[in-house]
Amino acid sequence: MVRHPAARDTVFPGRRTRGNPPATGGPPSLVHLARSGANRASDVTDAGSLPDMPETGSPFTGAPELLSTIGELAQRPRFLARTSDDEVRGERPLPLVCLVRDRGTDDFLSALNERLEASDHRSSVPHAYIDAHSVEDSVTDRWQDVQDRSLPLIPLLDELRTKLAGDRFGPGRPFRFDYYRLADWLTGQRLSPTPGRHEQQLADLLRHWSGRAHRSDPGALTTSTAAAPSAFSLIGSTLYLLVEAGRRMGLRWLGRRSPGLGREARWFMRRQPFMVPRHSTSFRGFAERLTERGREAESPEQIKKLLVHAFLEDLRRAYRRRRWVVFPKRSGWRRTTYTTVLLDNLTEGNGGWELLRLISEVRNETGELDPLLVVAATDERPATLEAGDSGTLWSPQDAPAALTAWLDNLPSKRQRLVENARYLWIALPPSQVSRPDGREARVRSGGFRPPSPPLLARRGIGETLLALAMVLVLLPVTRNVIDSWAAECVYFRSGFHDGVSVKTVEIGPDDRQCIGYSDDAVQVFGTNKRLRWAQQAIFAQNEAAKKLHRQQPGRPYLSIVHFVGLTHREAAPDTDHAAAEELEGLLLRQRAQNVKSKTQPLLRVIVANGGDGMRKAPEVARDMLRPLFDEDPSVVAVVGLDRTVRETEQAITEIGLAGVPAIGTTLTGSGLGDRSPLYFQMVPDNTVQAQLIAGYAQLLEARKVTLYHPEKTDSYIDTLAEAADAELGERNVPVAEATWDESAGEVASLCADGVDRSDEIVYYIGREDDFGDFIRSATNGCTSQRKLPLIVAADAVSRFVAQGENRKQSALANRSMSYVGMGGLVTLAGASCSQEGRPAPLMGIGTPLDAFCAGYGKLRTELGKALPEKESPQTPWPAERTGTAYDVAGLLVEATSTLHQQLDTETKEAAPHRAAIAQELRENTYQGATGKIDFRASRIGNERNLAILRIANIHDMGSAPTCLYMKGDLFDAQQQRAPDTGCPE
Repeated sequence: MVRHPAARDTVFPGRRTRGNPPATGGPPSLVHLARSGANRASDVTDAGSLPDMPETGSPFTGAPELLSTIGELAQRPRFLARTSDDEVRGERPLPLVCLVRDRGTDDFLSALNERLEASDHRSSVPHAYIDAHSVEDSVTDRWQDVQDRSLPLIPLLDELRTKLAGDRFGPGRPFRFDYYRLADWLTGQRLSPTPGRHEQQLADLLRHWSGRAHRSDPGALTTSTAAAPSAFSLIGSTLYLLVEAGRRMGLRWLGRRSPGLGREARWFMRRQPFMVPRHSTSFRGFAERLTERGREAESPEQIKKLLVHAFLEDLRRAYRRRRWVVFPKRSGWRRTTYTTVLLDNLTEGNGGWELLRLISEVRNETGELDPLLVVAATDERPATLEAGDSGTLWSPQDAPAALTAWLDNLPSKRQRLVENARYLWIALPPSQVSRPDGREARVRSGGFRPPSPPLLARRGIGETLLALAMVLVLLPVTRNVIDSWAAECVYFRSGFHDGVSVKTVEIGPDDRQCIGYSDDAVQVFGTNKRLRWAQQAIFAQNEAAKKLHRQQPGRPYLSIVHFVGLTHREAAPDTDHAAAEELEGLLLRQRAQNVKSKTQPLLRVIVANGGDGMRKAPEVARDMLRPLFDEDPSVVAVVGLDRTVRETEQAITEIGLAGVPAIGTTLTGSGLGDRSPLYFQMVPDNTVQAQLIAGYAQLLEARKVTLYHPEKTDSYIDTLAEAADAELGERNVPVAEATWDESAGEVASLCADGVDRSDEIVYYIGREDDFGDFIRSATNGCTSQRKLPLIVAADAVSRFVAQGENRKQSALANRSMSYVGMGGLVTLAGASCSQEGRPAPLMGIGTPLDAFCAGYGKLRTELGKALPEKESPQTPWPAERTGTAYDVAGLLVEATSTLHQQLDTETKEAAPHRAAIAQELRENTYQGATGKIDFRASRIGNERNLAILRIANIHDMGSAPTCLYMKGDLFDAQQQRAPDTGCPE
């Protein structure tokens, strides 16, 4: 064997040239022709080229040009490449290359096959080499032991299918040959000799075929092995079982169906012309015509053309670059070379010329391109193919010109269906050397190495890019999901549920919270168990209200939005119990309304969260609540509106601009009514609270009132401090101020100098989260309360009072405090309201407190069973916030009911307009658990009662508040009150 020093490890043996023996005594390679008197060979690229080699002569003249032409034909054009002769973008018509040689031994095709075989399997050209002389024996050996079928009609085509079906040709998927295998299998089936149609028998055969596994061995094509559906074809097996079940139920038409063959049936019946498919009414009838008995009345030529056409169609589908017209098919893009078939020793007797003729006629008659390159070698050609210019025999060195001429003449010849239009004839010169030892020379095989497929079609590239794209797309989503879950914020169902709209926002560093609104248990705000339980109970009532409204559509139905701050930093002092108290008041009203009745309005509560301190309230109002108002006319008002801060004021304005009434349940800031003409306030503002403090100071004849508040303030603190200073000044009560910068823990102890201040009042004007530090610092080192001033806290401290974690600190033991109560009547209802379901006797009999306490007592029992002890309500008396929220909902329910009664019978289902609700609030009074509610004179409840309540021991949660001083309306004017303090008696 000769190994050329510049050659690579690809085997390509050749024949020696006369007068130019190999230098080493071995047989020279065919590659030695690369420099043999043809300068063109050195300029040829990878498309069929050979590497540059030293000039050593050639086995025959023109070998480089011939190999270059074959290599060029084997290469598939790029997708965008298109010439005037191409009918399909990125494809080209392929000739039947026929090499006519002198009689005698010739190994040109076998040497070419060895060169193709030597290529790396990852970059090899799909190919097959067949010696036509041995095909009949090979096919007979393969099929002789297979029962129930005859031999293939075209043995050479069956041999091609066998050799091309292997998984050994680079990155493309193996050829499946579905259409050809089915057609060939049908031609080998023997139906029973019973006269008449064999519909059921053929239906069974087709059903068995569609249920089999796709295997390439001959046994897979038999009736016996196809009869058992394979587990690898789940769909086919399932359909098979359904058909069998229908058949046993007597549905004969279903029993004759052949599920799983829809694609094949459409192609045989609609998309191919052979055997006149329209002569059959169904694919089953067409299939019967292909069986042994059925094809006796058919044209054998048409059947063979059908087989060849099916074979070529299978190749076309494998090479298809697009799936469903639009979507790319990567396996087709990876096929950058055509399937090359080398047919050696063709004669009339071995079926070689018949196969070429069938391929030529199928191409002419269908006009379709296919990816099959046939290179055949023969000693002589049939006489019928020698006539005309199409039979011109070209020399090897003129192979490129021959291909050009063939391409130029093909359009007109195929239009005229010229018999030999598809043939390209090349004459091989006489053999000049022999290969007695059969040794091989190694040469470079770059000429038949497929070009690299497009980058996106390569294995792993598309997956990597897709994975990268998914990561880029899903990374923000994943991060949002993680952030949402971390913030207890529903992500996937938000936006798909009509009553839920939430998102996560960053309130501060490492502080993400969930804001928005919800009327369903899919989204519950906060982490406190009592707070979450209250929301879940409200949402259960919402479902009950919706169900009752569907059953009674004429019954009044209203929705209110409870808008407060329900989330906070983990390290922040909790006010969750205060927030839960308001929700429990709304729940009590829902339970009173959502019962079987014909006239009582149904109440739905939507819980909205503005974040810690209502910092995101404007965003929630603008981006979430306003769209809700537009979409849901049942929403009649927004209630709650936690804290008098700038963000809450902006939210009030946004709600007012949307034309929706807003009712502040605990807001006391002055001037809030100027923010919206639809704003109402359940409790007196800071001017009235200042009057309360000034009146109490006069009652006690206090020597001085000291106002304690932070240096950095908000609207609530500003207006309250200004009002208190002004009111005390008008009443000639001495006033002093003390402030702190960062924390209330900075204040000096009130007993540090030993001065007796028992005749003074300290008025704490600040938030609940600073009050614990304030009371500890102000009383630090004090051994007796006798010399301490009376400490009165503003209304915001009611949240501190409701939170057991705030009060159960050892430093607060035996420390007393007073605070401004906004719902004093409910607080003074006492422990009997919570434990026995009835108010304390001093509240009177027959007041709205009776109904409130009846429901509240049951609720407290329920809370005690459902929640851990530390999460249950901490105070034995009912919370004022519960009563205030209860009355807000009752006020809106009564207004809706009153307006609904005025509607015509035909329009009972219509909800009252929000403007009508607001007007109704201005025209009537309402008796609530917290006292009379009257907005006729003003939208601010300045005539409502306001009280100073005292707790003897802050540390003791059972220490019931007592009334020190009260002003404003009670339930009615005749209710007994203490003449000096105004407290109820």
